[in-house]
Amino acid sequence: MELEIKRQTLCFERIAARAREQLSIEGEATLPGSMRDAVTVLSVQAQAVVSGRQAGTNEAGVRGKVCFQVLYTQGDLTRIRALETSCDFEHIFSMPGVTPVMRLEIGAAVEETEGTAANGRISLRALLGLRVQAMETVEREVVGDVRAPGGEELRTRLQELTLCRAQQLAEGSTLAREEFDLPAKLGVGDVLTATGTAGEPEITGGSGRVGVSGTVEVRVIHRPLEAGAPLIVTAHELPYEVVLDAQLPSDAQARAEAEVVDVMADSAAAEQRCTLRVEAEVRVRLMLCCRTQDTVLQDVYSLSGEVLEPVREPLEALCCEEIHCARESVRVQATMPTDAPPIATVLAAFAQPVLTGVTPAGRRLDAEGVMGITLVYLPVDSDVPCAVRTREPFAMTFPVETGEGVQAEMTPIETTAGATTSDRVELRCVIGLRAVRQETTRAQAVTEIEQRPAPRQEHGFVLVWPAEGESRWETARRLRVAEDCLRPAGKRALLVLKK
Repeated sequence: MELEIKRQTLCFERIAARAREQLSIEGEATLPGSMRDAVTVLSVQAQAVVSGRQAGTNEAGVRGKVCFQVLYTQGDLTRIRALETSCDFEHIFSMPGVTPVMRLEIGAAVEETEGTAANGRISLRALLGLRVQAMETVEREVVGDVRAPGGEELRTRLQELTLCRAQQLAEGSTLAREEFDLPAKLGVGDVLTATGTAGEPEITGGSGRVGVSGTVEVRVIHRPLEAGAPLIVTAHELPYEVVLDAQLPSDAQARAEAEVVDVMADSAAAEQRCTLRVEAEVRVRLMLCCRTQDTVLQDVYSLSGEVLEPVREPLEALCCEEIHCARESVRVQATMPTDAPPIATVLAAFAQPVLTGVTPAGRRLDAEGVMGITLVYLPVDSDVPCAVRTREPFAMTFPVETGEGVQAEMTPIETTAGATTSDRVELRCVIGLRAVRQETTRAQAVTEIEQRPAPRQEHGFVLVWPAEGESRWETARRLRVAEDCLRPAGKRALLVLKK
């Protein structure tokens, strides 16, 4: 039998390997002043920035840095000081099956921090949660359709596949600078530390030059002018724009991802106002997601002549990738340890969420975890700040509509606290969520069609009882008749006339 086979090439991505590990990042910094000064570490916060990724043979490498912001007292224990430092890290994941041509998706989140000071130096440690996913781009030649020009009658069944693949088009960075006038009534003093979060960027252009713009939300912690007053936190928005050399195809969906690499802030006081100068380094990645609908052959058989046997190959392809970003607030009640001094004035509060599970529930996403809380306060009848660290469970809901298999990361954005009693505080935490859901499809694609001689068949009426779960197509294929020739004969039986 002469067959006319139409072939086509499918291009898609598949998830080749996944890995998740915890990495302890340790660093050290020299404190100004005398080595004999008494030092109290009040708070250690950190952010992780991934600067490079490289796939190898059965392994994946990632490098980056962890930026620490430390509040402490030294010498004069009533005066809060700040220190910022960063520690570089490199890590190799053992991932069988990974090759150097694969694309890596890396996620990094700080889950725990601590710091100790001795002999004029401060030792810092951050527990980093690293997540890596290796994506392989696959090209597979399959049979799209088949015909029999010689007049033999064929029955074909087609299937529609939704395939998705992503690639990085370009990457760039920019500095966002801005000055802000702070009113004198705020009573702000020197800048202690600053952090930034990049909002969802917008994409413009597309003919060779693509513009990516957005805002960076910066939060600056200031020392108060009045002794014994809480630390002052101000929030500011810095616009940024990056122009990248890239071509956006009309049939693909582009998305941009922005990340704040570093933030610097400084203030200069005048008679009636204070000028705050903020600079943020923003890195932008431009990604392209191509999603196609391909119709290929699923099954085929002949009504006469030689028997056709499709050779099938399993396909596991990425068919959908959803990314959702949202932020919500949650209130957390924290009880002080029994040996902690009673609270008089809360000076500052910091929260570090560690996500333990997410559950899709219709148009919302329920999340739960453990909130690491650091509370800096003045005890009763004392002007020397002290700090307490505790952990409290939390649960919150985000307005995100997604499905099973979603992976999420949390980022602390803002934390405010107030003492309800001398041993209890209520914290309001604004948490940012980034949820990624990748859906895969599994199918059997036909790569070849083999022919073999047909066995001798009887003619006449045939009464058949299909096996449990057997479809009409499978029954007709087994009998080598058209589906519409099958007639019900009662009690699941089918009657067919074979000419």
